[in-house]
Amino acid sequence: MACISLGKIDKNLIPIVIGCIVCFFNRLLNQYDETLLFKNIIIPSIYISLSRFLAVIPYIILKIRTKGFNDCCVKNINKDPIKYIYNNNQNVITKGKKRYTFLSAIIYLINQFQFVPTFKIKTNSWIWIILITSIFYYFIFKIKLYKHHYISAILIILIGVIIDLFLKNLQNDIINDLPLLLIKFVREILFSLYNVLAKYVMEKKFVSVYEFSFYIGLINLIIVGIFSVFDYYYFRIDNYEEYFSNFNVKESLVMLGVIISQFGINISSLFTVKNNTPCHTFIIFVFGQFAYYVNFEIKSIIVIICLIFILFLSLIFNEIIEINFWKLSYNTRRNISERASTEDFDIKKINITDFDSINESNENLSGLKDSSINSSI
Repeated sequence: MACISLGKIDKNLIPIVIGCIVCFFNRLLNQYDETLLFKNIIIPSIYISLSRFLAVIPYIILKIRTKGFNDCCVKNINKDPIKYIYNNNQNVITKGKKRYTFLSAIIYLINQFQFVPTFKIKTNSWIWIILITSIFYYFIFKIKLYKHHYISAILIILIGVIIDLFLKNLQNDIINDLPLLLIKFVREILFSLYNVLAKYVMEKKFVSVYEFSFYIGLINLIIVGIFSVFDYYYFRIDNYEEYFSNFNVKESLVMLGVIISQFGINISSLFTVKNNTPCHTFIIFVFGQFAYYVNFEIKSIIVIICLIFILFLSLIFNEIIEINFWKLSYNTRRNISERASTEDFDIKKINITDFDSINESNENLSGLKDSSINSSI
């Protein structure tokens, strides 16, 4: 057996690939200095919320396409008591989905408001997402972690810390911007919790990706819109006059770039979370980090090499790549499923063997009876 092999490769990995490409473009855009957008806090939040809200378009299309099927089901409910019971069970299962969706929206909104203020923080706090998400995932879904998870997560965090120490990001942020550094860590915690809650709402409450994104965007747009009015008249966090008086072709392109790239990251991440695990989104954001080091300086090349190792470890953590020594791949989902199917086959084989032996014993017994009858005659 080879030391390295591929895990389960299927169409569910397509959103991850798309998300990686879009996230790379988004991170390039975030470094664009010749724009007034990233000098504000509320206005970027409006654009990001709008990118979530745009999921209403595929959501409406999906509702129209499934309307005929749903109407047919409703007409047959009263005729079929089994369907009636199923429908009632569905109502019980989906109960509370609005509450969980609203909670997810609030968590995401708080995380969103911290987006621009933490731009100046260079420490790679995102490396902790893999561990924090795993903890939330364990408590909510009771998913166990195994040896390959622990080793991958520890090495990812270790390499990330080494990068920060090498670039002196951690030292400078602690000395100069400790409050913002702590806020950025809080942001990673909130983002991890949001992803796990998104998985819970979509999987346990039967909410589609587009429906979830639409409601997140709608709730955030309403809250941010109301807050922006108060901000314009009272707080003055953003400089609306400066931004909109200088709104030109360049600013409009940046706006469209933010909305489109955020829409792509959002939809690809949600499909990744729904069809895989919340930890799989980490791959998307690792790939996006390469955009910050495309200048190919000596330091950047060293960081890129470290990021390649982190990307490789994230693929191991999420079992897209398997390491076949030290029993690191023993408890991957694919191998566990294969062992379960093998054991099930062995049980069936034993049962069939026992059945054949019982039939053979019955045949022998009936033969003895026949011979005894013949001899008595």
